[in-house]
Amino acid sequence: MNKISKEAAAFTALPLNIQNALKQNKRIVFIANNPSISTDKLEQLLRPDDVLVLFNHFINADFFANHLLASSLPKLLFFRQIGDSKLHFGLPPRSNNVAVMKRMAKAAPLGILLSNQPYQFPLLSDDPSPDDDPIDDDRILTLPPAVQVLLQDTAHHSVLSERHPVVEDYPYFTDIHSSAPSSGFLLYRLLLAAREYVQLLQKAPLPLQLLMIGFNDNDKTAHFWQGHNWEFERREMSSPPPEVEIIRQY
Repeated sequence: MNKISKEAAAFTALPLNIQNALKQNKRIVFIANNPSISTDKLEQLLRPDDVLVLFNHFINADFFANHLLASSLPKLLFFRQIGDSKLHFGLPPRSNNVAVMKRMAKAAPLGILLSNQPYQFPLLSDDPSPDDDPIDDDRILTLPPAVQVLLQDTAHHSVLSERHPVVEDYPYFTDIHSSAPSSGFLLYRLLLAAREYVQLLQKAPLPLQLLMIGFNDNDKTAHFWQGHNWEFERREMSSPPPEVEIIRQY
């Protein structure tokens, strides 16, 4: 696949709401699930022309749904398939922010991107590792109708293959089942390509800015799944291209 078609494939992989948001805004902000990221820090960094990218069971959910500025910003939520199961991280019956997602959709353009397959409406009995997430009173176990509607609407929802052309050079581990790029790296590559497509469409002198908050290029963070090629990802993230800023936090 040539460079132009790869960029187009990245852009069209996004929900329509996010495609439109990228044409109208100036910066894409990725927020890692890094507990060192405070809402005070986010208040300092976010701007009215941002599009936010959040992952799985994303942190600071109430802030993104309720804060005056943050709630008004377009948001892309990415939910990763768990291995080759029916489940996605961050969606029922796993720990989730579904109640917050309903509020987000009312406040600003929302895009929901699922890896590999549409939502399968899994049951607790479908969970390959049910002890990973404790069940408490706040955990929603089934997807409510309002969110089901979002997942049936191409304006809000699309599916992204973990083998998308933007990661065709990724060195997978053949001896590890479900080896794949990390969520952050997959979306980083996808939106790097998508922003170039927007630049071509708009004949802009520079691509959209990318701000990565809480993404680290070394092994100081506590847990890394061995099926991601962290060495490859950290090497690339250590030298970002122009118009990409990475704020590393530990």
